[in-house]
Amino acid sequence: MTNNPPYSLMRPIPDITLAFAQVVGLSLFLCACVSTTVISKPAKRVAVTWDQVCVFTGDGAPTTWGAMIGALVHCDAVFIGELHDDAHGHALQAQLVGQLMAAWRGGALSIEMLERDEQHVADQWLAGEIDSLALAQQTKSESWAGANSWVEWYQPVLDAAKANGGVVIAANAPRKYVRLVSKEGVEALPSADSGERPLFDTPTVNHCEYREDLRAIMVEMRQEDGQVTPVVSDDDLDRFLAAQLMWDATMARSVAKAREHYRVAHMAGCFHIDRSGATVAEFRALRPLDKVATVSLVPSNVCKFDSKNDQSRASFVVYTQSQYLQDEGASNGLLNMK
Repeated sequence: MTNNPPYSLMRPIPDITLAFAQVVGLSLFLCACVSTTVISKPAKRVAVTWDQVCVFTGDGAPTTWGAMIGALVHCDAVFIGELHDDAHGHALQAQLVGQLMAAWRGGALSIEMLERDEQHVADQWLAGEIDSLALAQQTKSESWAGANSWVEWYQPVLDAAKANGGVVIAANAPRKYVRLVSKEGVEALPSADSGERPLFDTPTVNHCEYREDLRAIMVEMRQEDGQVTPVVSDDDLDRFLAAQLMWDATMARSVAKAREHYRVAHMAGCFHIDRSGATVAEFRALRPLDKVATVSLVPSNVCKFDSKNDQSRASFVVYTQSQYLQDEGASNGLLNMK
């Protein structure tokens, strides 16, 4: 392993206005414009080891898994972007998180998949007061990314954190607030002096590029074969954007709060992370002096860097060698409503 971090760990990755990678396999809208992912195949755990994957720096230079870990362990916060239905990516997440927690001699695993009002359940699991099945059932997470996905894909990542002295942070905003914003806008949220306010946050950063990336995705979601390109109204876009940004801002502040005590690995859908996505941008605004890196897990069975789609995607881009290709329904990490 090397202790010399690549250029992208020394300064923020530039926010480049690029069309987001092709979005396929997304369902129609749930609760106005907030989408959910429909994954028809049940989750199945696969065996993957780090020496079976191809790793690149954000500028496309080949590197190794060991060199990546050697750089990441010197970071204060590592953001890991996943495709929710990539079994190979989940297997690699468990290895990545375990190696980081071991090197950090503990730390925090912050996850999109649990919400702030579920933190007490995560704490009970960590303390051994409930088992993994109860954790999934009490948080209604058994099928978070498809049938049986918690036990097959997410629980192994939590287990890797726990086994190496890590804690688990339920980072996300409860869905009832996200749904409320998607229907009625931020004006409908509880007042600032409400006891509910600690359960969610609103953005502090202007996300112009993010807004237009989201518009392109909404057009893609609404496009029907043989029909004219649909128009996404500003009102529709702004409601979806507000809901998405609540998700991002809440996760970012959860990571920032955890950073008061730990080094943190945060995992979420790639839309929140890639190209300094809104979760990363919000975190950097909260903790500008922290050393931050991003990792994007891309389902690909080739070892040639795809500069068109992956240039500047993340500090490190990992091709997971998945045979479950994007045109079979990979999810890009937009809001999953359980």
